Amino acid sequence: MNLADIIYWINVFFLFYMFLYSVIFFLTTLFSSISADDFSSRKDFTKETFLDNNVNYIPISIVVPAHNEAKTIINAVESLTKLDYPLYEIVIVNDGSKDDTLNVVLNHFHLKKVYKPSLKLVPSKAPHAIYQNDNRIRVTLVDKDQGGKSDALNSGINFSQFPLFLCVDADSILKKDALRKIIQPFLEDDKMVAIGGNVKVSNGMKIVNGEVVSYKSPKKAIVKFQKVEYLRVFLNSRISLDSINGNLIISGAFGLYQKQAVVNVGGYTNDLMGEDMEIIVKIHSYYRKNELEYNTAYVPNAICYTQVPEKVSVLKKQRRRWHIGLAQSLKIHQYMLLNPKYGVIGMVSFPYFYFFEFLSPFMEVFGLVTITASFILRLINTEFFIFYLLVYIGYNSLISLISIMTDRYLFHDEQNSKDIKSLYLYSLLEAFGYRQMISIFRIGSMFGRKNKITWGDMERTES
Repeated sequence: MNLADIIYWINVFFLFYMFLYSVIFFLTTLFSSISADDFSSRKDFTKETFLDNNVNYIPISIVVPAHNEAKTIINAVESLTKLDYPLYEIVIVNDGSKDDTLNVVLNHFHLKKVYKPSLKLVPSKAPHAIYQNDNRIRVTLVDKDQGGKSDALNSGINFSQFPLFLCVDADSILKKDALRKIIQPFLEDDKMVAIGGNVKVSNGMKIVNGEVVSYKSPKKAIVKFQKVEYLRVFLNSRISLDSINGNLIISGAFGLYQKQAVVNVGGYTNDLMGEDMEIIVKIHSYYRKNELEYNTAYVPNAICYTQVPEKVSVLKKQRRRWHIGLAQSLKIHQYMLLNPKYGVIGMVSFPYFYFFEFLSPFMEVFGLVTITASFILRLINTEFFIFYLLVYIGYNSLISLISIMTDRYLFHDEQNSKDIKSLYLYSLLEAFGYRQMISIFRIGSMFGRKNKITWGDMERTES
């Protein structure tokens, strides 16, 4: 076999991978759209049967881990105090912030130092001090040395008082009815252990008391590309995997957990960059290994708004951190891969995340490089080259377009028509540079110096 034959078969392999990738994503997108339609019909029905008696709602502890969040934390926590929910508390964990996070929270919410013992349900660093207010919505601040986001979440669990806890990032804003929406699966199913909500891009929005009061379409292309990404992720794989109890990620920006389920698995694992994925994988592993019945869910109409990076340098750090977190979770729990003992998680979800999430940036970039080089060197013909590009560009654009239309169908009353049209355009442009840039960022996470576990600080803008 000569060099030309070897290169030819390499290109055939990449074409086959991209074609299989396209088919799987198209099927999951189609299935998600059907599921979204069922969800919308169910949502319309529940409007007539909505729980009016507040006694039926389960109290929730909202845990807000914070590190250097002085610019955004007041707006975020202030919006949490305005949520439409009968009984909840807010537990802020200041994880060794170097900025003024501690003082701005203490002063704004008039918190006073208290003595509050806690049950050490999961491992965490001891706090320096505990602060609380006397308002109807209890706000507790735990001040501690920096231990990372996992340690901060564990500390929040230890100081929370209710059976369910919601983890929310310190730059995120919940929609006013988000708790009433995300709690529904817990009220319907006593085997529910974890629920994810829908995370949307807040850049350009002015949000007051959990409601969007004005909106300006972001001017930066990098933000619009990310809006398309978020729609594709949260209205594609999350919905389709939810139907088989197979989600391996619940966003750290907005996830609701049964506290006992997290305690059962020992809490969040320290020294990881992907604690939000690892905790749900660990829960799946524990319950399936012990043959315990359980369910997880995803609620697309429970909305959380979050800022996304507006600079390429910040986006690069974020995506590298995400990919490292994905790799860590897959490596720690690799025993589940294609292991029938773990059911749909081992046979469907784990292979999907390994072959089509973790390996996809490598396959995508190397495939484009080899097939383009082959075309330039005249080792493949024009028809083959064009077919490859059509498969590569076509599937990506089609999936994005369907996700945008699904979002408009579900949340038509919240959409800006001009912005929707621009998202259609950016879903087509995404394949010409942006997608390759993100793949290169993700590949870079595997080849740098030993990665230091950090909070992944992002430049914030005050809303």
